[in-house]
Amino acid sequence: MHASFSYANIPYLVNATTGINADIEVDNRTTNFSFKNADIEVNNLKLGVDGFFRLVNDSTYNMDINFNAPSNEFKDILSLVPAIYKNDFDKLKTSGTASFKGFVKGTYSPQQIPAYTVDLGVKDGFFQYPDLPQPVKNIQLAAHIANPDGVTDHTVVDITRGHMEMGNEPFDFRLLFKNPETSRYIDAVVKGKLNLADLTKFVKLDAGTKLAGMVWADVFAKGNLSAIEQQKGPFTAGGFLDVRNLYYASKDFPQPIQNGNFKIQLQNSGGIADATVVNITSGHIEVSKDPIDFSLLVRNPVSSIDFSGKAKGRFTLENIKQFVQLEPGTSISGLMDADLQFSGSKAAIDKKAYDQINTTGIVNLKNTHYVSKEYPDGVKVNTAQLKFDTKNVALNGLDALFQRTQFTANGMLSNLIGYALEDQTLTGTVNVTAGKLNLNEWMGTDTTTSISSASASEPFQVPANINLTVNAKADAVQYDKVVYNNVRGSLILKDETVKLQQVQTEALGGTIAFNGTYSTQVHKAQPNISIDYDIKDIDVQQAFYAYNTMQKLMPIGKFLSGKLTSQMNMNGQLNGDMMPNFSSLTGKGSLFLIQGVLAKFQPLEKLANTLQINELRNISLKDVKSHVEFTNGQVLVKPFDIKVKDIDMQIGGMHGFDQSINYIIAMKVPRKYLGNSGNALVNNLATQASNRGIPVNLGEVVDLKVSMGGTITNPAIKTDLKAAAGDAANELKQQAVSFAQQKIDSTKRTVKDSLNSVKKQVANDLKNELNKQLFGVKDSTNKGNGIDSTKQKATETIKNTLKNVFKKKTSAPAAEQ
Repeated sequence: MHASFSYANIPYLVNATTGINADIEVDNRTTNFSFKNADIEVNNLKLGVDGFFRLVNDSTYNMDINFNAPSNEFKDILSLVPAIYKNDFDKLKTSGTASFKGFVKGTYSPQQIPAYTVDLGVKDGFFQYPDLPQPVKNIQLAAHIANPDGVTDHTVVDITRGHMEMGNEPFDFRLLFKNPETSRYIDAVVKGKLNLADLTKFVKLDAGTKLAGMVWADVFAKGNLSAIEQQKGPFTAGGFLDVRNLYYASKDFPQPIQNGNFKIQLQNSGGIADATVVNITSGHIEVSKDPIDFSLLVRNPVSSIDFSGKAKGRFTLENIKQFVQLEPGTSISGLMDADLQFSGSKAAIDKKAYDQINTTGIVNLKNTHYVSKEYPDGVKVNTAQLKFDTKNVALNGLDALFQRTQFTANGMLSNLIGYALEDQTLTGTVNVTAGKLNLNEWMGTDTTTSISSASASEPFQVPANINLTVNAKADAVQYDKVVYNNVRGSLILKDETVKLQQVQTEALGGTIAFNGTYSTQVHKAQPNISIDYDIKDIDVQQAFYAYNTMQKLMPIGKFLSGKLTSQMNMNGQLNGDMMPNFSSLTGKGSLFLIQGVLAKFQPLEKLANTLQINELRNISLKDVKSHVEFTNGQVLVKPFDIKVKDIDMQIGGMHGFDQSINYIIAMKVPRKYLGNSGNALVNNLATQASNRGIPVNLGEVVDLKVSMGGTITNPAIKTDLKAAAGDAANELKQQAVSFAQQKIDSTKRTVKDSLNSVKKQVANDLKNELNKQLFGVKDSTNKGNGIDSTKQKATETIKNTLKNVFKKKTSAPAAEQ
């Protein structure tokens, strides 16, 4: 049977061979287990054990156990060292004597421990592998570990003597440690010299392991460790640890650590703990052929722990896998050069005063290539430089390739240390220039799968701790099925909001300029959006099939060819899949058709059939301008005029995002365009009006009022004479008033939703604050979002909501025009 045992992350037994041979007397009434002359084996060590173990309850046990190693051979104790036991232990030559005994007596429970004593002694120990030239000899050890009464603070660890010799080099140590919970008194000395190359003469290392270098140690410390924390009481320390020509390589470390040279000096001459100084004046080490020079000075280790130092060297990034375990599928290569100086204090870090941590110098990256499961095609950085000064980090000369997009960048970042360590706000400006950028690849979609159908578990969350301006230029950006050329503009990330500013591009045969915002500050699952755009001379058909929003706002675009110019502003929300929540969209704008042709449009086709006017089937349009407003899934089209041959038409009304229509057309139709059935219809309408007592005089031009209902694909047409049905303008005005009321209702709902969101935010933070104050509970999921932060967010939320409300109210009277 094999067993392993670790406590406080320290392995005491590692895959040890164990066994037990015992007669156990069981008393079921008292749940008492007694044993005499029991034998326990751990590797080569045999222990004789006597005593009892009693189960009081599920968490409390009484015991009185004595143990003793009957053999006094040093080899039995040596078998507990895993590195020695697993390599030809049976062939090992040993001599010397050893003793191992102790007891455990008392009660173990969550509130107490039993008393115990462990004595370990080694005298004149010696061991040598038969195929190695040198022994480890003159091993002396006297260790006493005891707790007389089960009070943890009364524990004493006393190694009065420790000595061994490798070749002719002695290594001595002693340690006294007591009162681990109060004064934590220590009296320790380590002194000796070790030639690491000679270790292979004494101890068998794993196959492929090479070790060399010299280590000198002469270190002492005496006094209460509590004096370091309380800044009082006697405490002295001093000495050095000197490492020369260190070399290490193994199968897990194929690129060796070599030419390691550094000296750690410990000084304290005044007896004041805070006057202790730790100093590495000039250190050098190489990983493979990459040299690194460094120094470190630590002062005032009690009060502030002031530190300063420098590091200069080169590191091949591929070798990082020797120091850390990378995720499966992850690789990194390239070269990093650094020349850095740093200074500060732990006191400043504890106070989060990261502006008092000073870092200066330069870090250069060259030919860096990073691949992971998330980035299977890799990120390649040809060159990049980070230049640190006391306040900022300058990004210079970034030349990189990602998803087949070549881009360059430079800029300035502030509070990088605070951002990295404590999620404080990162500020700065970055300028990015890119070649051809395919956002479909970046987002994991392609042109055969519409962005609207791409799955997403949740929308992109704008970080709360970034205040960054990105000035961007790109030769071409492909998003969904549209290619945008000569893209330029700015992105401002602040307050969990991305603000698009002065973005301009060329697409769909025209130009596009827009400003906008995307925010997850109020609604995390349904981000708020706001867009103002100005497009000129774009192709209507291309735009219709490119933008699903246009398909909702302008469904007639499917049947319209030509060039369009438009200005529009829009507010609303996105769904979790980053597509618009159409019922939330509210806005207004203008549409100006420069020139085009409307054909195969069912409502006009049906009207043409009703009146037998073929000229209405295909309409050539020029300089047609209309104004629209939309809210709650309804679009109001304000009256506009068009002329088809000699036919004057004033058109206005509403349509829904669901393709429903409710339009009114006031027409002045010369009778020469009416066919036989058309004229018959008009005459019949006149007769019906006369029968109702409404005098109608039909001339060469007939005033008609046409009502269109139903849907775009299945319209319902109702035709009447203006004199009989009333003025179409009055009906359109009433329609606009009703639409304005819908906008007011929508605004009320928006304010209510925003206030509810703020209330939830405040309540959540109040709960976290009470937990923290009353119970010391820290909400790790709410970093930096305390009461003050909530007040600021609530203020911004209400301010932005009111801004949109007043913006909508000022536009409401326009609906009555």
